[in-house]
Amino acid sequence: MKIEFKKIPITGIDFDTKIGDLRFYGVAEKISEKLVKCKGVIEGNFSHSCDRCGEDFLQNLKEEIEIFVCQGIYKEDNELLNLIESFDDFVNFDTILKSELESYRCDYLYCKNCK
Repeated sequence: MKIEFKKIPITGIDFDTKIGDLRFYGVAEKISEKLVKCKGVIEGNFSHSCDRCGEDFLQNLKEEIEIFVCQGIYKEDNELLNLIESFDDFVNFDTILKSELESYRCDYLYCKNCK
């Protein structure tokens, strides 16, 4: 799901996207001319290999997230660690979901037998 920067109002717009068994939904609101805040929830299951024994298992996920998307290069004075720069004039919620999933997978995840 993509929404153009210029179509996101200051009052916010609801978004809802799904990839596999994971769903990302919430509100996107414009906080400046080139900056959008996406606040929402990622929930569902994804397949992962245990980082201890290698066994495949389903990991349940329910995380509240807040991501900022900048149209172009971010040149503000305040530093944002949760920022994505977009160069195609769209906020792509599928890309945000994939990025957050990969960040979550980088953590050590263990199956129920290894916890």
